[in-house]
Amino acid sequence: MVVLEYAHAPAVGFYFLASLLFGASILQKPQAITMKRRRLAITMMAIILVAHVAEVLYYFSCSIASSTYVTPHDSVVNCLGAILVWTPLSVSLIKAEKIRWHPYFGAFLLDFAFETTICALLGTATGFPAKGKSDSTPLVLRLLKSLAALVLTIDGFVLLLSKQPERGTDEEGQSLLRKPANGAAAANGNAGYGTISDSSSENDEDDEEEEGKDRDKDIKELQAKRLEEEGGWFGYLKGFTIFLPYLWPKNDWILMLCLAVRTLHVIQGRVFNLLTPRQLGIITDKLASGTHVMPWKDIMLWAAFSWVNSYSGFGMLSNFADVVIRNRSYARITLMAYKHVMNLSTDFHTNKESGEVLKAVEQASSLNTIIELVLFEIFPILVDMVVAMWYVTHLFDTYMAFIILFMGGTYVWFGIYFTTWATSRRRKYMEKQRAENQVINETISNWQTVFYFNRSPYEYERFATAIAATISAHYNHYFRTVGGHVLQDLVMTFGFTACCIFAIAQIVAGKKPVGNLVTFIMYWETMMSPLYIMAYSYRTISNSLIDAERLLQLLKTKSTVTDAENATELVVEKGNVEFKDVEFAYDERKQIVNGVSLRAEGGQTIAFVGETGGGKTTMLKLLSRAYDVTNGSICIDGQDIRSVTKSSLIDSIGYVPQDPVLFNRSILDNIRYGRLDATDAEIHDACRAAAVHDAIMSFPDKYNSKVGERGVQLSGGQLQRIAIARVLLRNPKIVLLDEATSAVDSAIEAQIQDAFRKLSAGRTTFVIAHRLSTIVEADQIIVVEQGKVKEHGTHAELLEVGGKYAELWTHQIAGNLSALNSKSGSKATSINGGADGSDGGGKQTDILIDITPAEEDVAKAKAATETATSTATSSGRSDDNNKGLDTTTARKR
Repeated sequence: MVVLEYAHAPAVGFYFLASLLFGASILQKPQAITMKRRRLAITMMAIILVAHVAEVLYYFSCSIASSTYVTPHDSVVNCLGAILVWTPLSVSLIKAEKIRWHPYFGAFLLDFAFETTICALLGTATGFPAKGKSDSTPLVLRLLKSLAALVLTIDGFVLLLSKQPERGTDEEGQSLLRKPANGAAAANGNAGYGTISDSSSENDEDDEEEEGKDRDKDIKELQAKRLEEEGGWFGYLKGFTIFLPYLWPKNDWILMLCLAVRTLHVIQGRVFNLLTPRQLGIITDKLASGTHVMPWKDIMLWAAFSWVNSYSGFGMLSNFADVVIRNRSYARITLMAYKHVMNLSTDFHTNKESGEVLKAVEQASSLNTIIELVLFEIFPILVDMVVAMWYVTHLFDTYMAFIILFMGGTYVWFGIYFTTWATSRRRKYMEKQRAENQVINETISNWQTVFYFNRSPYEYERFATAIAATISAHYNHYFRTVGGHVLQDLVMTFGFTACCIFAIAQIVAGKKPVGNLVTFIMYWETMMSPLYIMAYSYRTISNSLIDAERLLQLLKTKSTVTDAENATELVVEKGNVEFKDVEFAYDERKQIVNGVSLRAEGGQTIAFVGETGGGKTTMLKLLSRAYDVTNGSICIDGQDIRSVTKSSLIDSIGYVPQDPVLFNRSILDNIRYGRLDATDAEIHDACRAAAVHDAIMSFPDKYNSKVGERGVQLSGGQLQRIAIARVLLRNPKIVLLDEATSAVDSAIEAQIQDAFRKLSAGRTTFVIAHRLSTIVEADQIIVVEQGKVKEHGTHAELLEVGGKYAELWTHQIAGNLSALNSKSGSKATSINGGADGSDGGGKQTDILIDITPAEEDVAKAKAATETATSTATSSGRSDDNNKGLDTTTARKR
């Protein structure tokens, strides 16, 4: 019976905790119970709790009433342990809206088995009901507890047999501690973070706090989805282990050495935390004995123990090791995150929010905090708690240990409760911080737009509002956290006072020496540190997991364009490029490229023309593997680009975009980016070929001039010419030009076209152009319409056919002639006979370049214009219907 008494409360308590943690880890679905059944369970649990308290009071009253009465130690310990167990069980059942019933049912069943067995043994020992009434009081209370446990067991069994969750009215579905409906925690919130969201809602809550919910909801949904896919929290937390090789790599012997030092410090801390106060207690006992001899040996041992366990001893070395671990781990994890982001495919970077990505990378350090807490803080807590309970029992009595346990349980519960209460505010605070960062990132990156629309006051107000929202969210989080600290400190103070009173009473009664009290007071901090760390660790781990959520999701994002397992280096000899039945769609609901087949021989220039949105730029992106084709293939010299490494493919391609972007560095550095080992002389030659050298030399700092963020200090034409120079310096095998002369005037365009001829010599070049005059010398002109190849051929061949290309050419030339005819006659004279590239006033004319390729093209254009005008007049249709010209008209044109 003594063994059962001692084992009763620990068995019920540990079973409940283990079952609860297991159910949560495997995502066991909580269920709602009706208010009627909940009240029945709470009533029975209250009866059990009151009966245990009454039994303890009975034993102590008997001890006070009679000095000869011996309190049954095992029974008192059983009751105190049961109070310690049933109090949190009752509170959790009152507070929870939905519960996992299996842990409760198991606890009820286990308690019933223990109570019934102890009752039977106690009844046999006391001979109940033959003996007096007062002697049978414990047995009566035991029978009452057994009966209540039986009712709980039967009720719990009935609930488990229910196939469907019980349904009741809204009132019945609520917890006993009523909460506003609009503040109820969302299921995703519970699944996502393992805590109950704050349910208290203020009627005057700002609408701004609601704006962050959609954003946070995405994280919760993704996390809930991962939890379901991984089968619970074990699998989910296992996902964080992908960081371990970066946090603590095995091949880093310096970091391994630092880990060994930290481990030794943890071990020595457990030992000297016990020896130091014990040694002071020994000194106190010797002094209290009335000795007149200095206990030098004991004093020196106490000083040595204190020094080793202090920061000036082993602690300094351990702290330095911790700094090394943190710095090296931070560098590895941050670089890993950065590398991952930079290696993600184009579809990610075209849809990302830069502020969110930057914040996720910054939060990489929070992962190191989690590992540190788990291995060097939480794990030693278990050892400290066991040692503390044993040592306090050794110093005084088991009752002292229970005082500490009650105080410690309350302290930890307050910490967890207030952390849970503040978690929702913590999420909102982090969301407001991200929103604040997003505002400042957007406005600084898009300063020109703000300037041209004179929206500085508007953006100032928007940023001020974001800061105010962040501060308000911080206050909400801060006050909830501080409230928890205040209550925890009150519990700690009253608990310490109670322990000291109990210890002094034992000393006054002559049961314990005074040195034990000194030892206890010195050991108090060692006992309380685990309690503080438990509450702090829960809070820190919860916050760190929230902070690391975005980084984990970022790392879970996989690139859609990756190297094949057996990918080889691309070898470009001739530069032949072939599209074979290529299909592609950004969204499966809309096809962008549809069955494109074409072949470019090495050294040829291929021009893509057509209306905007037809898929021209997408084809260049597919060639450079910014995206992978969904069907078909693209080959370079017979090698499928999906079978070669991306790095070797991109190294073979030079790309000039329509809107080049430069780093906020010098012009020299930006151009050298094309080939990092290029000399200054080679950079100058590339700039001369791109017709930008003279413009650069006119700057005050010449090639050392800073270009501003994204190159905002340069004109559009200068930007494009520097981008061209960068590709010229790169000297690639294949060149992609996406409207590379869209921002330059006619005179500069002529120079760049000459540079392109040099660049294209011996290289395969793909050009996208809307100004058709720039690609009349191309070897092939591909007319793209709605993702398909409409026509292909040379300039002359396509004009002869009289199809879509001829129509585009006609519209462009006709538009230029119409605009020119509306101006003065001097400008018309300049077009017809001017070879100097200027109008009567000496100004450059963009139209010149559009009609100068050949005189016969001018004549054809004029004839086509007349025909188009005649047809449009007779049919009354728009220019788009000029496709209806018959074959004779087309040949004439």
